[in-house]
Order: sequence, then C-alpha cells, then structure tokens
Amino acid sequence: MAATTAPVRVVVLAYPRVDELDLFGAYSVLAKAAPRFDVRIAARDEQVTGSGGVTFTAGTDLAAVESADAVVVPGGRGAVDAAADAGLREVLRAADSRGAAMYGVCSGTLLIAAAGLADGRRVAVHHGKRELLRAHPVGDVVSGLVRDGRVSTVGGDHRDSVKSVDLAFALLADFAADLVEPISTRMETRPGRRAS
Repeated sequence: MAATTAPVRVVVLAYPRVDELDLFGAYSVLAKAAPRFDVRIAARDEQVTGSGGVTFTAGTDLAAVESADAVVVPGGRGAVDAAADAGLREVLRAADSRGAAMYGVCSGTLLIAAAGLADGRRVAVHHGKRELLRAHPVGDVVSGLVRDGRVSTVGGDHRDSVKSVDLAFALLADFAADLVEPISTRMETRPGRRAS
C-alpha cells in the first residue's frame, strides 16, 4: 500500500471589502492544485462582501488560518480596517508561530505588517499604501514580487499579469514546483513576475 502525503493546507483570508481579484485570482490558481493542496477561504463571518460589492460565502472560519501551511492575505479597500482588527492579527501570528508561510497581495501586506510578521523584512505593497507601512517597523518597501524569509509580497508595479495570480504561482513553486507548468498550461497563462 502506498504511503499518502497530507495535502498542503492553504488558507486565503477574507474580510469585509477585500478585493475580489486579489482573493479569487489567487484562489483560482491554487484550487487547481487539488488534491495535493487543500485550499480554503476563511473569514470571521460566513458571508463577506468584497470591495467591488460581490457577496460570497467563506468556506471556513478563522480557526483554519492557525493550522495552515500557507496563508494568502489579499488586499482591498478594507485592508486598513482589517489591519486594525486584533483578532485577525492574532490568527496570523498563530499561523506564523507554527511555521506557516505568508503571502501578501497588494495592500494585504498591511495586515502582515500589523501582525508584526514583516518587521525588518523587505516587502512590496500597493503604491498608494506605502505611507501606511511607516507605522510598522518593516525593512525596505519595494515594488514587484519579493520574498524575505517566509514572507512573500507583491505590489507597487504595473505589469500585464495579475498580482494575485503571480503570487499564487510563487506559492505553488514553493510547495509543489512540479505543478506550476501543468496549471499554467491548463489556465493558458504564465506568471509575469518572479520573486526576487
């Protein structure tokens, strides 16, 4: 009998006024990695309304974040309020303490920084949110897709590709590099940013 390997547990965090493209762009790539990846959208409330007005159902509650192998933190108009939410910061810290990798899309980097997980790290954020990072002891704030330890972030630049999709492919490459090409072919898209 062949040994089975547990799937990589990935949680995409949702909160009020999260950006739908940031969230579903990443989710759509990662969900195609099933059954090797168990990808869930987690939120405090079952129903979430995004920044563009789309209301959707989160598949699980915030407890899933604490046991994740990787957490994707999308940006959105609600990112500043979410970064001020002590409960969200605590679940991110709990996941980090277990060794989870953090992936911030655009202004989602604010939540990672507010949780203290980007202290001294090189990060990327939406160009209009750079000033907000001054409230946190992050390292260099740059543009593009960057990795500093277990924290990967994307933002601050213009490309032909979608930030959340590029970040999701980076996550795939980190946990199952052999899935990048088949999923890229299936989606008929290639990541436009590479982590630096």
